[in-house]
Amino acid sequence: MASYLAEVFGFLLLGVFIYRYVKPPLKRLMDRQAEAIRSSLSSADAGLESAQQMRADAHAALEAARSEAKVILERAHETSAQLLLEGERNGRGEYDRLVASAVAEADFERQRAREEVTREVGAIVMAATELVVAAEIDAALQRVYIGATIDAAEAMA
Repeated sequence: MASYLAEVFGFLLLGVFIYRYVKPPLKRLMDRQAEAIRSSLSSADAGLESAQQMRADAHAALEAARSEAKVILERAHETSAQLLLEGERNGRGEYDRLVASAVAEADFERQRAREEVTREVGAIVMAATELVVAAEIDAALQRVYIGATIDAAEAMA
């Protein structure tokens, strides 16, 4: 029984020792740890709120960018339509200029052809006149030559 009392006394002495010398530093350590955990949770909550705010800001920025992109795209379509219209106008103007140039060139060529035909007719008339003069005064032969000259001039016209 003495050993039993010694064990109980030793156990109580150990309990007092732990309560007196081990518990206070252990309590301070656990309090500091609890405070660090509270601080970490508080920081995590603040970080979460900050992340949510950043997400909301990013979403708003994305919506603003989409709106701006839509406006830019609409402007691009308008500019494209204007450039297309301007290109059509320029093409029409170039077409009209080319047609006018072709008409003027055709008129010039027609005039040159008329002048050439006139020169050839003049040469034929001269040749006919020479033949008439050379045939002397034979009226029947002159009529034949004049008719041939007129036929040749009509054929060229």
